[in-house]
Amino acid sequence: MKQPAILISSVVLLTSAQAIAQSAEEAATACSEAARLIAEDDLSGALDEAKWCVESLQQLRQNATLTVFPDAVEGYTGGEIDNQSAMGMTIIQRTYSSDGKHVSVSLTTGMAGGGLAALAQLGMGMGGGGGKKIRVQKRTVLDMSDAGGESQYMVQLKSGGMLTISSNDLQADQLLPFVRNFPIAELDEALQP
Repeated sequence: MKQPAILISSVVLLTSAQAIAQSAEEAATACSEAARLIAEDDLSGALDEAKWCVESLQQLRQNATLTVFPDAVEGYTGGEIDNQSAMGMTIIQRTYSSDGKHVSVSLTTGMAGGGLAALAQLGMGMGGGGGKKIRVQKRTVLDMSDAGGESQYMVQLKSGGMLTISSNDLQADQLLPFVRNFPIAELDEALQP
């Protein structure tokens, strides 16, 4: 009875790999077409193709980012990935669960990612949150946990994004092993231009 499940998983992985390959091919075609139209002095057509080229490349990078969100971390199983993009900003969220306890992971990229990092730094300077800085996977992590409830760590990514890992069910010291084992560096590298 295990064979059908394995077969279905293989088909899903193959379909996903085919979709990524097709997207890469579409991006390459659009970029080449933009260059060809420039050579023909069709700037309007070249601009349209260049916009599609950039959009296709952004979709490829976003797909690569989604594959970095692991299915399990520290015994917690990941739920569905929620992916939203608008006005140059992307927010990817996934909730991990184990024994009735939940950990929320949120990645913000684009203009808002850098803004969140600046706000977190400002809050620390004003005495807000836990205010403690630690290093995890060669990234600065801000412990924004409060004594009254929510545990929250904000990771400043080298790519300019902000990764937030939080839980209402775990104390900061209980959440920290999850933070340390989440593939932060791999995720950050997938986001690098």
